[in-house]
Amino acid sequence: MTCGDYHTAAIKTDGTLWTWGGDSNSGSLGDNTAVSKSSPVQTVAGGTNWKQVSSGFIHTAAIKTDGTLWLWGNNIGYGALGDNTIVRKSSPVQTVAGGTNWKQVSSGWHNTAAIKTNGTLWSWGIGSDGQLGDNTAVSKSSPVQTVAGGTNWKQVSIGVYQTAATKTDGTLWMWGLNSNGQLGDNTTVKKSSPIQTVAGGTNWKQVSSGSDQTAAIYFYDAGNLYPSA
Repeated sequence: MTCGDYHTAAIKTDGTLWTWGGDSNSGSLGDNTAVSKSSPVQTVAGGTNWKQVSSGFIHTAAIKTDGTLWLWGNNIGYGALGDNTIVRKSSPVQTVAGGTNWKQVSSGWHNTAAIKTNGTLWSWGIGSDGQLGDNTAVSKSSPVQTVAGGTNWKQVSIGVYQTAATKTDGTLWMWGLNSNGQLGDNTTVKKSSPIQTVAGGTNWKQVSSGSDQTAAIYFYDAGNLYPSA
């Protein structure tokens, strides 16, 4: 289950996807309307092969078991749906990147980030504060890779103004707005390219980005502190 600003989405054990809550005239419920629902409804895409879903501000993104990525809801101004338009969609559409190898997706404010099974990281939507990590402060309506590149991205979480992601090597990287120190690099200077926190390390396990803050879990191996003789 995932909660956005106004709506909620959840996947059942039978693989069906349900959404409910405020729609804010955005189509974020994916039922081909722009009407709020106080009871769960299925997207018009239907199906019993939904795998993972993420609710953003007023848009939604979800991955099917066949590896396809679908998005719907608000798209005006920034291109959060990644379909090379800035037109809202009340029914699920695929990004222009297409493909059947999407692994994990995260929806933010007016932006989205996702990782493919080949370990590459892609983001799109609002980029005014460098939250796309492509060394620009320009919004993109089509998926782009961070300047860090690489094929070892493991998990990504996109917030309102910043993005955070972990790699398979256990390192934690962040980029975007930093006015409240949410990038954890001991500065308040925004970054349009991925950087590591001052904590460094290769034992980061999971990360989550919020509005003006970031939180992460690292793996603590007590066995390394007291090795056997």
